[in-house]
Parts: sequence; structure tokens; C-alpha cells
Amino acid sequence: MFFLVTEVHNFGGFFGGDTVALSGKVWHDAEAAEQTLTIDEAALVNLTDRHLVAAGMLLDLTFAGARVEAAVVRGASEHATLRRALGEPELPPLLTGLALLSCRCAACKLWVTPVRRDDTELCPLCGRGVALR
Repeated sequence: MFFLVTEVHNFGGFFGGDTVALSGKVWHDAEAAEQTLTIDEAALVNLTDRHLVAAGMLLDLTFAGARVEAAVVRGASEHATLRRALGEPELPPLLTGLALLSCRCAACKLWVTPVRRDDTELCPLCGRGVALR
């Protein structure tokens, strides 16, 4: 489930711990009610630190019952939020051309890390080509 974070309430909960409590809605579901979730730090797959979870992030959530088993950052409303959350990208030792690390998808209206197929950069969310500017 794609979940757009609207607010981060706290890190660690009332008694401390390694969690993040946040609110948000199912992405692209106009009728979805806002939900509040608590995610364990161990479930954050590609985040470098739980303190980097921020409003405007799009998380791809996998559940085991009511518990979030995995949370993967797929995009963010602000470029700085996405880059800060994902940390330094892994680059090949020798670059032979352009390396697009992130871009804003005009259709999704989010900053994403594109996937490359057949010399075209695609949005990983909607699959549309993204323009290089």
C-alpha cells in the first residue's frame, strides 16, 4: 500500500524505543480516511535513520496483520526530503554518462528515484517517462 505521510507525531513513543508514529492517507484514494501508524525502525528498509521520516513522504508499506512489516520510501513532495532520507546514492566506480539520481514526476507530483529502461528514465510509481531538464 502506498501511504502519503501527512504528519510525524513522535520518534520513540512515550517510553522511548525505536519507532516513529505518523499519520497519513492511502495515496491516490480520495475517499481514504487518515490513519495513524507506528512503525518500528527495523521495518524501515531504505531509510538511513527513522528521524528522517517527514511529512510529504510516500511510503510503500507491507503489513503483517496490523503491524507494518516493511516501509520503503518511494518518493517525497520535496527534493531535499527525499535525498536526506535516502542518503548518499551508490554510484558505479566509473561514470560514462548522465546519472539521474532523482527527479520530479509531473504526473505523480512527487520527487522519485527513477528506474532506467531502454535508455529512458521512468517514474517507479506510474511508469511514465520523466523529462530530463
